[in-house]
Amino acid sequence: MKRCIIALACLLLLTGCWDERQFKNMKLVLSMGLDKGEEQEIRQTVSIPTVERGLDGPGAEKVQIISTDAHTPRDGRDKIDQMISESFDPSKLRVIVLGEELAKENMYPVLDELYRNPNSNLNAALVIADGTTAEGILNVKNENEMRISNYLSGIIEAGVAATHTTGENLQMLNAEILEPGVDFSVPTMAVDENRQLLIITGMGLFHGKHYTGKKIDSSLTVLYMLLEGKMGNVARLTEKISDGEDDDLLNFVTVHVLKNDRKMKIDVVNGEVKVKINLNLSVKIVEYPSDHLYVKGKIGTVEKELEKVLTEKAESIISTIQEANSDVLGVGRRVRAYHNKEWKKLNWEEEYPNITMDPHIKVKVVQHGIIN
Repeated sequence: MKRCIIALACLLLLTGCWDERQFKNMKLVLSMGLDKGEEQEIRQTVSIPTVERGLDGPGAEKVQIISTDAHTPRDGRDKIDQMISESFDPSKLRVIVLGEELAKENMYPVLDELYRNPNSNLNAALVIADGTTAEGILNVKNENEMRISNYLSGIIEAGVAATHTTGENLQMLNAEILEPGVDFSVPTMAVDENRQLLIITGMGLFHGKHYTGKKIDSSLTVLYMLLEGKMGNVARLTEKISDGEDDDLLNFVTVHVLKNDRKMKIDVVNGEVKVKINLNLSVKIVEYPSDHLYVKGKIGTVEKELEKVLTEKAESIISTIQEANSDVLGVGRRVRAYHNKEWKKLNWEEEYPNITMDPHIKVKVVQHGIIN
């Protein structure tokens, strides 16, 4: 009897599911695109999957792509809400694609509604449309990918694993958007119209809240990530280290980075900022068509040639980020933290593109396969 009384008393204290949202009453938006529209409006595009009910359970799935013009993203959401059955729900949003022209403007007001809405998924990734529109990317019809959201997020996840992209989401980017002395980059993506494929073309460089229009090309993104001190599950570099062979295939080597150790040293002397970036790579040779690695001194020659080529490419990357005035390496953040008196005297907007940044790359071959 006592147990029954206690159970009834506990029931009176339970609040129940007062904030319950029934899945059957929702339309989950899994990917979203935002473009610059006409007359200062925003063109919003969303993908919404719908599973038809069958006699024996779930039936065929269809993906609905809807676009509308609106004054703000929230206004666009309300307009789309009037075009669909059930209610617009961004809680499972996986990818947001920004059109290049819109991203070049102040990006933060465009994302404001997502940060304010408690139902938004801040784990969503951000992508910049390259040479096309966000609407164009969401309308790609790949016969092997039913959901464009799965296709987009799958490409990004693969890029993170292969050390081509950072993997930062909206929540992580928010701090870098607002903090002085550090910028960020996000993947840029283009459409292969003939094959209806999406392709990562590089890492788009931001300065503050604006996309600069400049990017690190996809051929340099692995080295770019290593310079940032980031590495995914795999990091491979294929470089041309010779011109001596008639068969051009024999002039290349491919290495798998086993360990990267990046150190950045910053000195501020008489108001002048100097940066040295030391990147030490321990690598395994996974492809070397020229062979003869067993010859004495051959591995040392490969190491020196790789160091030369990679250092030149690192200098090119640094030149690009300084030209874009994009402090993606967070130099300003370190100056602000460790040289605060000097930082207060600097106009970082003007100083950063002109500071001295010297990369030094060392390569150590620790494995070269099972041959010889």
